[in-house]
Amino acid sequence: MKTSHSSIYYPSNYTHEVCESMQVHVQIEQNPYDLSVGNLYEMAARINKKRSFLFVSKVLGKHIPISPEVPMIASALLASVYYEGKTTKQMPGKELLIEAVKDSSPKNLQAAYSIVQQLQCQLDEPVVFIGFAETATALGHGVFDCFSDATYIHSTREVLADQEVILYFEEEHSHATDQRCYAPEQYLNNDHSICLVDDEITTGKTALNIIASIQKRFPRKEYTILSLLDWRSEEDQQRLKAFEKLHDVRISTYALLTGTIQVEGTPGLAEGTPIIGESIVEVPGYERISLKSLPIPLPHYTYSSIDSSGFKNGSNYSALTGRFGIPSDNKQDVEAYCQRVGEYLQKYRTGKRALCLGTGEFMHIPMKTAVYMGEGISYHSTTRSPIFPIDQESYPIKNRMAFESPEDPATMNYAYNVSDMEYDEVFLFFERPIDDNRLEPILRQFKGFPAINIVDFT
Repeated sequence: MKTSHSSIYYPSNYTHEVCESMQVHVQIEQNPYDLSVGNLYEMAARINKKRSFLFVSKVLGKHIPISPEVPMIASALLASVYYEGKTTKQMPGKELLIEAVKDSSPKNLQAAYSIVQQLQCQLDEPVVFIGFAETATALGHGVFDCFSDATYIHSTREVLADQEVILYFEEEHSHATDQRCYAPEQYLNNDHSICLVDDEITTGKTALNIIASIQKRFPRKEYTILSLLDWRSEEDQQRLKAFEKLHDVRISTYALLTGTIQVEGTPGLAEGTPIIGESIVEVPGYERISLKSLPIPLPHYTYSSIDSSGFKNGSNYSALTGRFGIPSDNKQDVEAYCQRVGEYLQKYRTGKRALCLGTGEFMHIPMKTAVYMGEGISYHSTTRSPIFPIDQESYPIKNRMAFESPEDPATMNYAYNVSDMEYDEVFLFFERPIDDNRLEPILRQFKGFPAINIVDFT
């Protein structure tokens, strides 16, 4: 993939050439912190008939491995845009956050993360933050963490048994369109402002879908849509204005980069059936690490989920993720919990380079834990999003693991850019205990790793 940047006459125009047959033209219109495109994303070809390209985030901790501090620093920077827009005040330590995103040296990351740990910004009124599953569950949590007098919910694609869905909406361009919220009703049955957090807004339809869903049951007057990238066209913006008028609401939008995109061509690539090696590759040995011996509580919810085959999983869910709502009063408890877990897991390390891999929607607690596991840590997460891997220097997705999801074998999951990183060990983080037979597909992908560790957080 080639990226051309016309810096003389059009300093905010970029053309991303993907697979030599597709071009994505980007024009940046707002860039409040003077970040370069290369600081935030690279472009890849996506296996999706509705949308053939993907902005591969370099600060999200989802598709590609990064230092675990980076996503939380980027979340705080996004929170800063929101805070400045709502109060006209500047977030403390903002310049350090910006510098760490531009230059992720260990020194800059350490300085910026110390700022993140201390942030407790106060807004004029309580705010409910909602992060979208699965990609933005950690991003939304990271934004929420920067504020006092706030609550956080993230949507989920999981189906729970005997639990009321308080919100249901669809994410139209996704491979898994159904989104649900299971937080207690009191989290939304109020007049608090709501801030929706997503990693990227292309049309804004998903955000409008959830706002429409909220207005049916818990109407209010003010919403904010917050994203790392905002690519809405003029038509999309007019749709938002018409929506405001129809529903008698006010919607503000903020992003680290705002602009427009135009796509020419298609990737010109054919996707074959993923080879998962179900009966070919031997299941490697691994170690399960229990956290039950830690002198700290493991808060949980005793809800059961049902996968697409009807299998009922009665394992506990973590109470620290936001899936069932979490107040800002819990921030220090979550930080202390992750620090203790990280320091405990550090004792299990055997090499200099370790991969910490979150799974699906379970991202924020694993990445915060990984911060405290010592040097040489890379973090990212499994994903439902299928991306074309191309082993070229200028292309962001070099290789791909494909496997049945441990939570739902009918769903394919992926992990990218793992096999060429020469890790000494991997820590696979699961929110809930997974049966051994359901672990086999993902474990086969890691055959040959010197050490494989499974960590269950409940």
